[in-house]
Amino acid sequence: MTQFPAFAAVSRSFGYLRGMRIKDKTLHVPHPRARVSLDQSFFKSVFSGVQLYAYFVMVSFSRLFKSARPRQTIAFYPHSAPPWYNIWLVSQVSDLKITSDIDAADTIFVFEDETYTSSARRLTQNQRSRALNHRIEDISKTHVGTVFEKVFGYSLTVDPLTYQGQAVCKADLNGTHDGKIVDCPIPAQDIEDGAIYQRFIDSANDGVRSEDLRTAIVKGAIPAVFHKFKSLEARFGTSYLHTDVRTANEVFSSDEQNRIAEFCREIGLDFGCIDIMRDMKDNRIYIVDVNKTCMPVLSLSFKEQMRGLRLMGGSLRTAIGDK
Repeated sequence: MTQFPAFAAVSRSFGYLRGMRIKDKTLHVPHPRARVSLDQSFFKSVFSGVQLYAYFVMVSFSRLFKSARPRQTIAFYPHSAPPWYNIWLVSQVSDLKITSDIDAADTIFVFEDETYTSSARRLTQNQRSRALNHRIEDISKTHVGTVFEKVFGYSLTVDPLTYQGQAVCKADLNGTHDGKIVDCPIPAQDIEDGAIYQRFIDSANDGVRSEDLRTAIVKGAIPAVFHKFKSLEARFGTSYLHTDVRTANEVFSSDEQNRIAEFCREIGLDFGCIDIMRDMKDNRIYIVDVNKTCMPVLSLSFKEQMRGLRLMGGSLRTAIGDK
């Protein structure tokens, strides 16, 4: 019996659900490592995710009635990508056939939802030549800050012992959403273990909402920017007041786009999203986070969600080459 790719992905992904727990009205998710508030925004996101999944189930079903034709293949390594990640959704939009055979696949996507990774080192030279995200091994805030300063020429990371002004204290690990604002300098005994301190970026362009620019990256191209607004009180959370999809030219200058592409080459990101904020005081952009196994912005409408995925899919097809 034929198994739909969407069903197969879900059946392979139950391992990612292990370890989930609810504490203090917050869902703690081990993969990706995240804490999600169980509020109205969360349940809207769940509904949006179900819509997307149902759509791709129907797409898989419709392929049964179409004449067979060669399709480019993509394999995930060392872990399969669950259907709630962008690369799985974009693969569907791009009409890529998912396979488990990394030797035969046209493209290999290195999928490991961790801050530090080294599994791609086990790939052969031939496999690496067909791989995406095989060079990126460190997406800690410390490393992101180091690469950012090298490329942009100004710093994001600060020394909390000597810095004068407000800073953001957050975990060095990726995906924790635990930022808090502190006044620097601070005493040495108050420095938190495993934390990094970054300059506070005032992105409230209207004084009441914090603006985030989640920027999609595909081999140096910027196919879409997911333009997000949060309340100032929840600026470090995952609840959004408004989201829409913009083009790179609408939000970044050509010089900024070139530097973003250079940053991604330097850190090794072929496919994913980076979180960018623009400081209203100096008008500079700051790359505050790198996501190589990113998920969709589910607060978007279904129409806008599909628009963003198709823009990313077009860039992916261009990057791997149409056949």
